[in-house]
Amino acid sequence: MIAAAIDTGGTKINGAAVDEEGNILKKIRIENTGRTGAFIMDAYRKILRELTEAFPIKAVGIGAGGRIDERAGKVLYAVGIYKDYIGLPIKQLLEEEFRIPAAVTNDCRAGLIGEKWKGSAAGYENVTGIILGTGVGGGVIDHGRVLDGTFGGFGEIGHMILHPGGRLCTCGQKGCAEQYLSGTALWQIYNEKTGSESLSSGYEFFGRIQDKDGIALEVLKEFQLDLASCVVSCANLLDPEVILIGGGLTDTADYWWDGFTAYYRELGNRHTQNQKLIRAARGNDAALLGAARIAFDLYKTRHHQ
Repeated sequence: MIAAAIDTGGTKINGAAVDEEGNILKKIRIENTGRTGAFIMDAYRKILRELTEAFPIKAVGIGAGGRIDERAGKVLYAVGIYKDYIGLPIKQLLEEEFRIPAAVTNDCRAGLIGEKWKGSAAGYENVTGIILGTGVGGGVIDHGRVLDGTFGGFGEIGHMILHPGGRLCTCGQKGCAEQYLSGTALWQIYNEKTGSESLSSGYEFFGRIQDKDGIALEVLKEFQLDLASCVVSCANLLDPEVILIGGGLTDTADYWWDGFTAYYRELGNRHTQNQKLIRAARGNDAALLGAARIAFDLYKTRHHQ
């Protein structure tokens, strides 16, 4: 059996055909430039048309941005950067057009599911995932079950308040973790500290780290401390076996992992020392694998009814 999988990132929308062993058979990438519900749906349709023409696709799984009503496959809430996106009935629209089952979850939750299925969280039953990318997201697996909450927001770690009264977040709060722990935050904070607009990406920021730029190193040290604070809070609150750190920012973990884990040990208590910190293993494929997994599960549920 082959499923279509779609991962909606802040800068790109990735699609793939995936088999039941977790092999990725084909990949498609569309730059996420539209920032509207219509653009996102058009990208989903384009990916699905290409995949259904090439493979006998039985179901589609989607990791979408925002808080998702997973039963209805509908967007309940998203930050203000997306226009005409809240309320989008993704599942209904795709099932009506393509006549295959469609499963929808949050994109970060999809990444966690992918790591649980075919990555570094395999074999663990209680996992808290913190996903560091363009923004910050998360997810929680409790006794093998992904928790979704009342309004699709369980594990929205990016909007826990890390610094009360701090930097304004796209969600309307001030001081959210996302404003300090995302790839976007690193270069924006660097620009603020230098009083310039010299950087416009996380890649450029880590170029400054390679050059031993003093202000960049200061920003990175603050990031390590903030991430450790966030993770210690999650460890105490959620009591997982492991805390998985994933997302695009983990590509640069060689620059910050040791300092972060040292702060974690320093800030935590005897209880938090029992919880392992692990890095995601599947990179950008994690969310595609998670999206495929929920597609397979939905297909089997319907097929056996």
